[in-house]
Amino acid sequence: MKQLKQFKQMFDYFHEAIYIVDKKRQILYFNEAASQISGFSSGETEGFFCYDNILNHVDDHGTNLCFNGCPLVHSIETNTISDHYVYLHHKLGHRLRVHVRAIPVMEDDQVIGAIEVFTDETQKNLLQQQLDIQQRLLMLDPLTGLFNRRFMDEKLEQIMRDKPEDQPFGVLFIDIDNFKDINDTFGHSYGDEVLKSIANTIQYNLKATDYVIRFGGEEMVVFMPMADAQLTTEVAELIRILVRRTKPRDPKHDFDLTISVGATVMSKKDTIDSVIDRADQAMYQAKKSGKNKVIYLHSKS
Repeated sequence: MKQLKQFKQMFDYFHEAIYIVDKKRQILYFNEAASQISGFSSGETEGFFCYDNILNHVDDHGTNLCFNGCPLVHSIETNTISDHYVYLHHKLGHRLRVHVRAIPVMEDDQVIGAIEVFTDETQKNLLQQQLDIQQRLLMLDPLTGLFNRRFMDEKLEQIMRDKPEDQPFGVLFIDIDNFKDINDTFGHSYGDEVLKSIANTIQYNLKATDYVIRFGGEEMVVFMPMADAQLTTEVAELIRILVRRTKPRDPKHDFDLTISVGATVMSKKDTIDSVIDRADQAMYQAKKSGKNKVIYLHSKS
């Protein structure tokens, strides 16, 4: 690729994450911004092929785009610029949503490769950003970085009191399937890494107004303002799919990682305790019916 030197000189100073592949999808260049988003250095990517389990993009349905629907392949084959939202596999193991723009590279009137520009679409929780250092230490779980039970008891109660009465509020109760077996087989340190990967995958793929709480052990609860039954179920299913395709990157530990999810929507008569209890019951039904499932329960009121 004749322009590669010029590309490197130019893209080294871009804030956007950029990498360049040839027609066979071998990575020729990977800039610093791409390393910051993905966790992979240029030394871990350049010279390898993009389908070598590096960024390992999947879509909303969990389809592995490296082998079926790769944006770079589409741009190379059609000589067009294309835009996509995908979920890359971070070096630390979690999934995060990125916007991808694939641009064909021309040389002597032939497509010889493509440039991928990607940007982090993770929405940071605004309330969490506003907490000062002392509050973070008190209200954040030290292992996962999620909110803890103290946040739920003190801050979330206030949020629920202040919300409009007719505002829907979706709730998810998430439990990692067979987590005890993971700890018993691979050790608690590895179990902690699994827990952190799943926690990151969940919180990086929710809206800025959503709250993720480590409820206890391997259990997590999600509160989603302005989420009706349909949206709550859709988000639960997306999280289930992404976790199914997620685990810490370690070839020595090969196993299926899944979650069971209970979903519901808060009614006017619900308290935080009652809606969590209903979501917990739905999760238990998902466990009983085979695990790796989403079960939705309606309010009786």
